[in-house]
Amino acid sequence: MKLLSVGLTGTTDYIRARLQQDCSVLRQEGFRVAIDEINKGRYTFLGCNVIEGELSFRNYEKIKSLLKDYVAKLLADIIISREEKKLLKKIIDTNYYYFNENERSLIFVNALEILNTCSGTLVDFNLTARHSKIMTKIIQYLDNHHELVLEGFMNFRLKEYRKRLVEVVDIAVDDYMMDLEYKEFIRVLRYFIDIQEPKIEEVHVVIGQSGSYKILDTSGDAIKNNYLENFIVESASEINYEDLLITSLISIAPYNIMLHNHDINSSQNVVVTIKNVFEGRVALCEGCHICKEF
Repeated sequence: MKLLSVGLTGTTDYIRARLQQDCSVLRQEGFRVAIDEINKGRYTFLGCNVIEGELSFRNYEKIKSLLKDYVAKLLADIIISREEKKLLKKIIDTNYYYFNENERSLIFVNALEILNTCSGTLVDFNLTARHSKIMTKIIQYLDNHHELVLEGFMNFRLKEYRKRLVEVVDIAVDDYMMDLEYKEFIRVLRYFIDIQEPKIEEVHVVIGQSGSYKILDTSGDAIKNNYLENFIVESASEINYEDLLITSLISIAPYNIMLHNHDINSSQNVVVTIKNVFEGRVALCEGCHICKEF
């Protein structure tokens, strides 16, 4: 008796092996389970059959329920591990065709990274949640159908899942564009550094937990910048200390920069930016009297 069948494209060896392994539980209970294979056009259908002279209604429902769980878990695994990447690439190629091949590849890598973390608005779309929701959809479908074609099921029954993948790609594209803007920003700042004559040999930058900072000379005295002091006075109460620090350092254009007391959590971005702008000129202090005094 054929209980259900699954229509697939491509190789079916792995899926057949998984089904036979999963059905070993039924064999242990005395039921002979066979997996047949039928080709129909470009689809290969794997049928799950129970060879039994007489099946009671109770046994039939039990076996079919177990098979549905096996098939649902197996297909959810296949969708997540194999088909998900194909869907991402298709979304990128369709919605963002105007990016070149290399750019689309970078966006694809970004999208995979986002799927691996799934934070923020995607926190409910993590691996476990995706797998669970897909399994539920498959079981619900098999409650009323004995045949499932994977391609058609993904196209018509997983619309919400595909919609969330589009959201992932959109976020990946936004991140990519922001990265491009950041790199251009760094390039422009490096240009200003390159055309300036350094005004001082070395400065010591002490960054506080609130983002405020001090720029000291080698004697430990604060370096004053009249232009920036006037800017602070004339600005609104909210001051972007990171931008101000970068501007200060560019106006001074030192040969070398020593960063002190940098808090990784609160000032990581500005530290990375300083190191990128002043490439090869920045060192991080591991602790000294200047760090302790600030």
